[in-house]
Amino acid sequence: MENNTTLSFTAFSDDHHSTMIDQMTVENQGERISLYGSLQICCDQQGLANAKQLQHILADAIAYLEQQNLPEKLIYPNDAEEIENPFL
Repeated sequence: MENNTTLSFTAFSDDHHSTMIDQMTVENQGERISLYGSLQICCDQQGLANAKQLQHILADAIAYLEQQNLPEKLIYPNDAEEIENPFL
């Protein structure tokens, strides 16, 4: 099944928009894009369509990032030092 919803996906456009390619989810999360799941790129028409959808999303993300004044690295609370779980 071909998924054309990536045409409406705009990288970094909001905090919640997502789309799927095969079993892989691509999701805007503020200043991040998360990719998770599984993507099959096979030597067939569906594999070609999947690859082109991923290429479109990544090209859009790269174009957006190239236009920004980017810091060296963003620090998020999740990136902070882990602490021991007191419930274990």
